[in-house]
Amino acid sequence: MQPAVVTGVGAWPGTDVHEVAVTIRDVCPEFPHLAELPERGPGAEMIGRTMGLISQIASDFSVSTIPTGWRLTSARGKDMLRAASFMSHDLDEIEAVYQGYEGDFKIQVVGPWTLAASVENRSGEKLLRDLGAVADLAQALTSAVESHIADVSRRIPQARIAIQFDEPLLRDVLRGSVPTQSGWTAYSAVEPTTVGETLKSVRSAHSGPTIVHSCADEIPFDLIRQAGFSAISYDVALVGDMATDYLGEQIEAGGFVILGIEPSTTARAVAGVRRLGGRIGYSDEDWNSHIVLSPPCDLIDMPLSQARERMESLSEVSRALVEVDQ
Repeated sequence: MQPAVVTGVGAWPGTDVHEVAVTIRDVCPEFPHLAELPERGPGAEMIGRTMGLISQIASDFSVSTIPTGWRLTSARGKDMLRAASFMSHDLDEIEAVYQGYEGDFKIQVVGPWTLAASVENRSGEKLLRDLGAVADLAQALTSAVESHIADVSRRIPQARIAIQFDEPLLRDVLRGSVPTQSGWTAYSAVEPTTVGETLKSVRSAHSGPTIVHSCADEIPFDLIRQAGFSAISYDVALVGDMATDYLGEQIEAGGFVILGIEPSTTARAVAGVRRLGGRIGYSDEDWNSHIVLSPPCDLIDMPLSQARERMESLSEVSRALVEVDQ
């Protein structure tokens, strides 16, 4: 991976798959990714999209939309068929847009703990209530990821695939702050050992780069590193200096970090990124070789033109960082 390259988190605005795929190819040429376009409706957003992949492997994990989100159903219905159709269309587009592409390419799924904290069983409680069900879900997710990576690899065979597991609710699972159906109480906190072992099991689905992304204000950096992930992707402004020690440990273990930043100006962003590397003890050149830049979170609350501008501003920061160490 080239120094200080730029990638996206996952979700983009709009419903035109081809237009977004071309935009990503243009603004993230060294590390593009498979876009999620949630404005298309249920099955295109992160939970429905991932459960759509899982339901093709294990039909007992099929879900359908309800007012509060997603609930298990007895069979693959219209929502899962819609999710499969969206994914098939998305993969057809990247096959056309990235024909002959040979670099790194990222795909995203929702991680097992955020799925368990989001999807309801047929009684209306989150799957998180039953750790046995979570284990079954994680096993199905692992198989779905293996199948998904194989499918993407067939479409762009010369690309090196990286897989990102989105875990925005990981903090809440560990804290015991995911609310129950009644809303009066919360599910019990899950032991860090159990959380880590489950993450490790799904990470084993891929021998290439593996990433955990969270835009929460508290990230279990140690747990993620010990589970063997290649990279941690987080919001730098939200987490602050508490990440400093953990980032050094992640890199020393052979990994890299994805810094979610929103540049106010190129100069300030460059200074902030360099300051973070210097605080850990890296020279500019060494630091750049272990970082990727991204937005702090998704880009869906804006027009596509503005999303493109955000990514282009990150590219300016990337170029400036590389110029500094030359």
